[in-house]
Amino acid sequence: MAGRYSFKSIWEDLALGELALSFKLAIGPIKLLLAFSAVLTTCLLGFLMDQCSQSVVVCSQNVPGYGLHTGQTELDLYIQNPLRTAPFIEEFQEQASGQGVFSTLWNFATSRFHDATTQLLNLGNANIFGNVQYVLSNVWQCFRAVVWAFQFHPFYSMFYFTLSFFVFGFFGGAICRCAALEFAQEERPGLFEAFHYAAEKYSSFLSAPLIPLGMVALFSLVVLLSGAVSAIPWVGDLLLSLLFGFLLFFGLLIVLLAIGVAAGGLLLYPSIAYEGTSGLDSIGRSFSYILNRPVRMFYYVFMSSAFGTFFYLILRLMIYIVLRFTYRLLEMGMAMAHCGDKIERVWVRPDFLNILSKASGAANWSESVASFVIYMFLLILIGFLLAYIISYIFSAATVIYALMRKKVDHVAYEQVYLHLEQVQKQAQTGTAHASN
Repeated sequence: MAGRYSFKSIWEDLALGELALSFKLAIGPIKLLLAFSAVLTTCLLGFLMDQCSQSVVVCSQNVPGYGLHTGQTELDLYIQNPLRTAPFIEEFQEQASGQGVFSTLWNFATSRFHDATTQLLNLGNANIFGNVQYVLSNVWQCFRAVVWAFQFHPFYSMFYFTLSFFVFGFFGGAICRCAALEFAQEERPGLFEAFHYAAEKYSSFLSAPLIPLGMVALFSLVVLLSGAVSAIPWVGDLLLSLLFGFLLFFGLLIVLLAIGVAAGGLLLYPSIAYEGTSGLDSIGRSFSYILNRPVRMFYYVFMSSAFGTFFYLILRLMIYIVLRFTYRLLEMGMAMAHCGDKIERVWVRPDFLNILSKASGAANWSESVASFVIYMFLLILIGFLLAYIISYIFSAATVIYALMRKKVDHVAYEQVYLHLEQVQKQAQTGTAHASN
């Protein structure tokens, strides 16, 4: 009994070392490149689609009747009052200027992310629970923004998010595979090896989240159609009375599946990456681990989020220091040449919370070119920050899967699915070491 509650066993249960290792996995060059490719592809897709459609209503002047100011969009009104969004669009669609859905979502999400980061760094307000609540509120608003996109721009949203799902299904699966091999056996697969595995298991990576979501959609459709039929006088009332018990059962299935997807969805891709299994089997494994150890799963997710946030702030601080140091040296050099204000025309002074800013007021075409090039470099830096976030999410999910598998099925971290060529390669390596 004493051994069961020893310091070693408690430390192993906390798994802080394994969870912190997610950062090392996330910043691996191959995984960062995969994540950056996913970011670049989805952003380029959104940019191109925005060039073809600018259907979001943007206020060109203050609209007191709706509480909107110049530059605000229909999304801002939706967050304040969803019921007034449709009348606003109908009234001002012809008068106001337009904007793309992707750029609207991007500006809104970056604004919410900026506010959340500012609140976390507000050391004068030591109410950590209030700060966390504010962060979660901003995350919830981002989810509401996606709901707005599907509700008021359904065709654009269906096309964009479907293609984005295909993109992240491929690159996310590749990242999880790289993280699984590195965490299990300290093996760092190459880019083409990751591509090969993602392509081989692509149908599994797509079907794993689609199967439970499809079941939720199917059961929801049954309830919706029943509601439409029950609107028929007399006959509808009788059918509703007869089917009400079944409808409640379908409602229970919808809620359980939704909870399962929300809780176990994090483990779907790591399950395929670790086991080389099918999408249906990955659903069973993920849901089983959640049902067996829900508290432990919550602890792992919470600690991974805390570690990820901390390391993100460290990375952002390092980037800020490099930018600020470079800016200061350039400013001093231009001051020595008696044109110190030139730096302000081509590069806005970097701030920790506002790295990406576009300079204005260039004096000539060459300064405009310099300003544009600097802005593009800053945009690439932001892209790599986003790539780190994506890489960390998939890497941390892979580590959490290995921890949950060990706790529930008592399977060691080192056990991971390998191709026949990899097994032969490991055997040859082991023989070579033995002979030496």
